[in-house]
Amino acid sequence: MHLTRRDFVKTAAIGTAGILAYRAALREACAFANSGNLTKWIQPLRGIGPGGIPILNPAPDPVFPGTSYYQVTVGEFTDQLHPSLPPTRLWGYWDTTNPVKTHLGGFILARRGTASRIRFTNSLPSQPIIPVDATQLMPSDGLSTNRIATHIHGGFVPWLSDGGPFEWFDPNGLGGPSFSNGPKSVFDNITLQPMVPGQADYFYPNNQSARLLWYHDHAHGITRTNAYAGIATAYLILDAVNDAYVAAGKIPGMASTIPLVFQDKIFVSATTPVTDPSWATIMKPGVQGIGSLWYAHIYDPRLYRLFNGKKTITPPDPSCIPEFYGDTMLTNGTVYPLITVEAKRYRFLLLNACNARVLNLNLFRVATGADVVTDPQTGFAAKGTPIGPQIIHIGNEAGFLLTETTHPNGLPANPATFTGNLLMAPAERADIIIDFTGKAGQEFMLYNDAPAPFPGGAPTNDYYLGNAHNPIQPLPSTGPDTRNVVRIKVVPAITPDPQPAGPILNPLNLDPQPLVPYTTTVAPIPPLAVPAGIPTRQLTLNEAFDSYGRLIQMIGTMAPTAFGFGIPYADPPTEVVAAGSTEAWRIFNLTADTHPIHFHLVNMQVLSRQPFKQVSGVLTPSGAARGPEPDEVGWKETIKMNPGEVITVIAKFDLPAVPFVVPQSPRTGGHEYVYHCHILEHEEHDMMRPLIVK
Repeated sequence: MHLTRRDFVKTAAIGTAGILAYRAALREACAFANSGNLTKWIQPLRGIGPGGIPILNPAPDPVFPGTSYYQVTVGEFTDQLHPSLPPTRLWGYWDTTNPVKTHLGGFILARRGTASRIRFTNSLPSQPIIPVDATQLMPSDGLSTNRIATHIHGGFVPWLSDGGPFEWFDPNGLGGPSFSNGPKSVFDNITLQPMVPGQADYFYPNNQSARLLWYHDHAHGITRTNAYAGIATAYLILDAVNDAYVAAGKIPGMASTIPLVFQDKIFVSATTPVTDPSWATIMKPGVQGIGSLWYAHIYDPRLYRLFNGKKTITPPDPSCIPEFYGDTMLTNGTVYPLITVEAKRYRFLLLNACNARVLNLNLFRVATGADVVTDPQTGFAAKGTPIGPQIIHIGNEAGFLLTETTHPNGLPANPATFTGNLLMAPAERADIIIDFTGKAGQEFMLYNDAPAPFPGGAPTNDYYLGNAHNPIQPLPSTGPDTRNVVRIKVVPAITPDPQPAGPILNPLNLDPQPLVPYTTTVAPIPPLAVPAGIPTRQLTLNEAFDSYGRLIQMIGTMAPTAFGFGIPYADPPTEVVAAGSTEAWRIFNLTADTHPIHFHLVNMQVLSRQPFKQVSGVLTPSGAARGPEPDEVGWKETIKMNPGEVITVIAKFDLPAVPFVVPQSPRTGGHEYVYHCHILEHEEHDMMRPLIVK
């Protein structure tokens, strides 16, 4: 059995401090391709709507009453992401009937009770714009690198509209082993407009409470590269509860609501031919020049641990890597934008759309034109940096919380306790209110200090002015910078709108009500017990090495395998649950990373986290258990699972009602979903397992 990073830590008996030193030593040894020195805060934030990120305009569906019909094309285009860069070549979504093409295009605004049917047309070219590792393409994939599978992240949808990895289709009519929503499918038989090869229909009931969802590509073997290339955008559901909160003055209305989608990327620069000489030989001409997206494609043992066994094979180029961290922050699809707000309250809908980077967001006040200065000794904002107004957290990816909580700002990421201020792993969302009343003339910065990887990251993955570990140094007012995320400038309010005193959320509006009642919502929240009679499933998160000696992350049961406890995604399902049943899952994290585990179909309630120990191969909880964090009180579908802890969650596995007969999956039988880590490099190598509901 291969030695994992967790085994290394245990063998060396070095604990959390050892994890930090070990990860840092692995990642400091080599230069990395980097973006150039792009000037910050010289372009405004792209809003949602005309002149910004387009909102798709639906038509009444001719087949399903009360349904909105959208037509979306997935293709290649260019977009200006920074004034100093040439247009960047991207893959992404646009409205087939009104093809305005922008990064993160295809935003959908839906309402509960009005379903959506979306026809996706795959028009992607055959050559990718991000390096693809052929070792992750299975014969059943047809080796096509322009296949797609649209996943509605957080949707309560039938499995054939879920966009699972094996539900892919390409422009030529080829489909994956689970593809069941294209030509000659149930949709083609009931649709007035017959589908052609390269098309597929998706039906979303939208029978969910108000929340920010997002949809992105999920095709097997290329999810991480397709999403990084730009095939991702937001999907917002509103409902009557949301309307009532607005009418009562509890939360701001849509005119004062601003979605913020965060990404970290690297752009080809003048230094790329030196640091990455093979880039020009593996990529097509249109993505070799300055301003093109760059993505790591060499498994370099100076950066990532490589197991040198007798039977291991030299990793190819391109190769998958353990995690990817960019050096340049984008918000709403552009580099280092400036947000101008009035001196009143605003609602922000945050989405961490990074491939792997965890964000710990604090709001600090900054002088005009200045950034938050990071102290290289402490790794946090310089002492005395004034904090901004508190962040009021009212919801997450599964809707409103049971009750709001506040983040006071000034709280650095804490690797020992896995906490911070507003801590967001990849794919997590946060529905927040910030009140800028009385702040006219002031400027603020959303500042991130989370290590990468979290919690034991290396300083080379953390970009800021003064970090001697960075291979490229930013200049004042320029990047690379992953600390100063987005700048906020406050101007006088035309119509003042302060946040009123008093509670915001009504616990009775949590939809649905919790499976296990809370005894308190005041931190520290005590652990919750699994109700009597509810079965509990035991699972593990694992790390080992593949046949190329590369680190591989996996999910498994408690049964030993060739990968510790890990099981490859393509192996037969082990998580088969009965429709309508309730189960608790206890998941032991045997790795050195915090993994944001995302569940398709269901929302989970977090019950507890607890340290554990391994004695004679048996995993046993030990030490004091604790309950959910205050911003987890309610429902979650992407949940941070920390190293050395076992987390217990509970869910009811209902299936959505739809106006057509849902066939069983031809690959697995039943209703085929998945659950996986949403660090995209982990998900595809190979921290993902089927979730089958029968």
